Amino acid sequence: MQERYGIADDDLVGEVLWHSLNESGEIGVYDMKFGNTIVRNLTEADIEPVTVNEHMHASRDEDDEDRADKKGEEEE
Repeated sequence: MQERYGIADDDLVGEVLWHSLNESGEIGVYDMKFGNTIVRNLTEADIEPVTVNEHMHASRDEDDEDRADKKGEEEE
């Protein structure tokens, strides 16, 4: 991957910019930045995790409820 995308030795540790997420909570592909190079649609097989910072995504139903609650608070 380093040769394919021209990633310098100093930039081997990348930053996740975005990832897909299916209904089962599994990540399919990642968009990552290595130095000034952005590589899109990497699979788990393409990368080797160094530091894992986990976070949670609300389900779409929870997102809709949160928006409705906030809208109701604004109208009061």
